[in-house]
Amino acid sequence: MRTLFNDIGRWLWRLVPANPILVRVVYAGGRRRSHEAIRFGYLIVLLVVLVFGVFLTTQSAGASLASLAKQATQVFEIVAIAQLLLVCILAPIFAAAAITQEKDSQTFSILLSTPLTNGQIVLGSLLSRLYFVLVLLLASLPLFCIMMVYGGVTGSEITLSLAISAAMATVAASLAIAISVIKVGTGRTIFSFYLAIALYLLTLFALSTLPAFIPPESPPAPGGIDRMSWLAAFHPFLSLWAVLNKTPAPDFAAVAHYGFPRAHWLAYPAYSFIAMSLLVSITVVVASVWFVRRGAKLGEPTWIGRLFSRGAATGREVTRKPRHVWANPVAWREARTKAAAGSGGSMRIVLMALGALAAFTLLTFYLRGMSRDDVRLWLKALVGVELGLALFIATATAATSMTREKEGNTLDLLLATPLTSAQIIGGKNRGLVSFAAVMLAVPTATLALFVIADLLSGRMFRSPGPVVYLDALVGLPLATVGFTYFACAIGLRTSIYQRRTVAAVLVSAAIVLGVFGILGACAYGISQSAWDQGSAITSPFSPLLTIMMSLDPERYFGQATAQGPSTDLRTLRITALLSCLASAAAYWFASGRINASMVHSFDMTIRKQSA
Repeated sequence: MRTLFNDIGRWLWRLVPANPILVRVVYAGGRRRSHEAIRFGYLIVLLVVLVFGVFLTTQSAGASLASLAKQATQVFEIVAIAQLLLVCILAPIFAAAAITQEKDSQTFSILLSTPLTNGQIVLGSLLSRLYFVLVLLLASLPLFCIMMVYGGVTGSEITLSLAISAAMATVAASLAIAISVIKVGTGRTIFSFYLAIALYLLTLFALSTLPAFIPPESPPAPGGIDRMSWLAAFHPFLSLWAVLNKTPAPDFAAVAHYGFPRAHWLAYPAYSFIAMSLLVSITVVVASVWFVRRGAKLGEPTWIGRLFSRGAATGREVTRKPRHVWANPVAWREARTKAAAGSGGSMRIVLMALGALAAFTLLTFYLRGMSRDDVRLWLKALVGVELGLALFIATATAATSMTREKEGNTLDLLLATPLTSAQIIGGKNRGLVSFAAVMLAVPTATLALFVIADLLSGRMFRSPGPVVYLDALVGLPLATVGFTYFACAIGLRTSIYQRRTVAAVLVSAAIVLGVFGILGACAYGISQSAWDQGSAITSPFSPLLTIMMSLDPERYFGQATAQGPSTDLRTLRITALLSCLASAAAYWFASGRINASMVHSFDMTIRKQSA
């Protein structure tokens, strides 16, 4: 019996604490400058939010202890939500890169030939990457404790907020590891996974606002009307809002008649989310362990491949129609072929299909009598989600366009061609913009649907006015093209200077979010003043504010009236349209300068990295 326990103990010791992958990645990764920069940037973001909130709290004139506690609670809510959002972004990148980097470097097969078991490979890859995310969460604990000085924040709220973030990181990392193990692919799987996570979170969030998903036992929020949904136990942000008392959970006695497990979902949404996340993670990890070596038949035909391979079943020769290459072969390769980073054809098809379905559904409700304000609210959310996904996918795709060439050992082949640096950079940019233009066509077509509907029904020129004005149909798409081109330029520049895909994606996303965030904060500050013309001039330089201003100018400028738009509002709309043109030109000019800098330093940068 003692021998049995000793064997089990040694097996558990080798499985996790002494796991070679875990030890190697934690020891080596903890000393890397890139990981140090990520931790530093993560804490700086949370610290800036915290210091800014504390500064506003202490500067309140004549603030009482009760008001200080209330404002400290609001600061804690913002920091907790920001932390959960950062975890949703960082966890899949860290986790999926654990195995995709092995495959990109062509060392995954060598890893499978070692004496390591499937469990050691999966758990070592998962826990080593999850370790860095959990360290970030623990590093933020002192910042949360600082907010307890003013009161209004309890230790249980801090603990549950960290636990929800850790549970979300665990389930996201487990799913990312499973995808990277099952699908022999590269960084392209990360972006598909991001799209799936975003669609899941946004879909459940939209459904949670419907009355059918709100139980009658849910009490309203203090000083508000928002109530908790049935879906709070399945959504990290909704369960966090229950912890923060933004949508309070009902008492267990009030929902006990629903029985297990629905009563526990309603009464304890945070604990339910944590428990279900751990259960899903364990299930996914077990499936991944079973599939590690079964899915690694890189050169052997599988039953899935035989099922979907054309010509294999009949024995006929597989042929393909000739394809017409563009004048710039790099641009054609980036936009059309599966060898490029932006080759996610299925991703674009899914995005376009869902966007079209949502647009036609919203248009149907509008034609059946939904009020204009409600339609605008849903339309702003829909266009914002579509534009946000398009910008993120464009940034991430551009950030991997050159790192994939380096990791796949195809950069030397590209440099051996007669193509110049200008042709390579220009081709990459043209292909990336062509890839993103398909996704940008979805929100543009959505706006055009409502404009056509208002024109045909006559609502365009009568009170209370249309859902979408004609100037918004012109200005918003032009501004989004400028935003996307700038994001692609930043991603491509980062991809040239970075050696690894993960670092390139993180740095590119941080720069794009930083630029748009700073400009948006300045424009938002001006919008809160009485200078409406200044708000109309500066808002088009931020993607979020451009959507808010273009799709609901009455509410944005504070001039919503029952008689329809006034003369002053028309003037502001014209100013906003001209500013959208100026914003597109400014971002286009900035992108051109970035591209010129890349062309100038391309050869020298690549030589330094090859040395």
